[in-house]
Amino acid sequence: MELLVVPPFTDFTTETVPPPGTEVLDLGARIVERLADPARLRTVTAHRRDGPHTALIGRSAAAVIEQAAYDTAHLRAVGAALRLAGDPALRLSIDGLELAEGSTQSSRDVLAAAARCELFRPEVEQAVEVAKERRAHVVVDGERQLPAAFALVRALGAERVTLCGRLVTEQVAALRRVPELAGAEWLAWAPERVIRPHWHGDGVPVRWVTGLGTPPATGPWAGRLDATRVAAFPLGTLARCRGLTIIVTRIDFLAAVTGLDGMTVNLRRLLAAIPMAAPVTCELAVGAPGFGAGVVGESLELLADGPGGVRLGGLRPYRMGIRTVWAGHSVRFPPPAGHDLTRWVEFDAPETMRAWEVANTIKTWRGRLHNLPPGRLAACTVAGDAPAPTWAPCEAGVLRRRA
Repeated sequence: MELLVVPPFTDFTTETVPPPGTEVLDLGARIVERLADPARLRTVTAHRRDGPHTALIGRSAAAVIEQAAYDTAHLRAVGAALRLAGDPALRLSIDGLELAEGSTQSSRDVLAAAARCELFRPEVEQAVEVAKERRAHVVVDGERQLPAAFALVRALGAERVTLCGRLVTEQVAALRRVPELAGAEWLAWAPERVIRPHWHGDGVPVRWVTGLGTPPATGPWAGRLDATRVAAFPLGTLARCRGLTIIVTRIDFLAAVTGLDGMTVNLRRLLAAIPMAAPVTCELAVGAPGFGAGVVGESLELLADGPGGVRLGGLRPYRMGIRTVWAGHSVRFPPPAGHDLTRWVEFDAPETMRAWEVANTIKTWRGRLHNLPPGRLAACTVAGDAPAPTWAPCEAGVLRRRA
C-alpha cells in the first residue's frame, strides 16, 4: 500500500494511522483548512448576497480561528465556516452533510451530487496530481464521504482505486452493484484513527473508537459508542478511557439507560471504572420506538442537571440501522425504491414520536441548552467540564470570547 487517500468529509479532529511506509493524503483535513482559512472567510462572506449579518459571522469566525486556541469556540467557528461554504450539491455542518437533492442512501443521488459539487474539486484535483500512476486506497468510513469518494473514483479511474474503510466493509455488496464503481478493487479493512494531539493533553496517541470499533488492547482511547456495547467493556479497558460519549435513547436515572437496540443496561459499573478525569457525556437519540415526548423530556431534564458529573453531550434524531434488532415492539418498513445504499429504515411503534415532534423537541432543547458540544467530534468527547465560551459580535465585527 503506497498511497492512502482520506476523502472529505470526516471528523477533522482525528487523523488516520497508516500502515508503515504508506503516504497519507488527508483530503478531509485539507478541505477544512481551506474552507476555514480566515482570509478566505473574510473575502467570501464579504461578497455574498445574504447581507451584512453573514459578513459579520464570517469575520467573527475568522477572528476566532486565527487565535488557534483549539477549544470549543474554535470548533464553533469552524462549524460556521463550513455552513457558509455554499455549493449547488451539498449543505455542510460541522459534523454532517446533506445532499441538496436526494439522499446518501441512493447511489444515483450520490453520483449526481459528486458530479455537481464544486466544493471538493480542488481536493480531487490534488489527489490526481499526487497519485500520478500509483494505486490509491480510498478510505470511506462514513456516509458523508460518499460524494467525494465517488468523485475520486471517477477522477483517478476505477481500475487504479481500492476502496476500503468501515462503510465499504459494511456495504460492499451494495457498492459492488454500482456500475460507476466497476473495476475498483475492494478491501475489508479500515485504518485506526487517533485524536489530533492539539485537541487533548495526553502526551501519547489517544485512539478514537466509534460504531462497532474496538478499543486497543493497550494504551489510552476515547469513544462515541452505543450504551449497550460500551457497558459490556472489560474493566481494564474502561480504566484506560480518556473520554466517552454514550449514545442513549432513554435514561431513567443515571445507572439505567436504554441503548440504540432498545436494551436497558446499568452504567454503575462503567462509571466506577472510568477515571474521574475522563469526561463522560450522554448523547440522546430522540424518537426511538415506544418513547414518547414525555419520556424524552424526562430524560433531557435529568441529563441537563448533569447527574454524577455526566453531562448532556448532544441530541440527534434516532435512526434504526438496517441490521438493528429492537428489543421492544416495532414495525419496520422497506426502503424506498432507488435506495440501494440503505443504512437505516423507517419504522413505527405505539407511543413513538412523529418526525415533526422529534424536530421540534431537538430545536427547543438546543435553544434552551447553550452549553452543548458543537458537534459529534472526538475533540468534543475529550473536552473538559469548563463552560463553553459564548460568542458576541462586538463593534469591530469580531467574536468576543466570554467565559
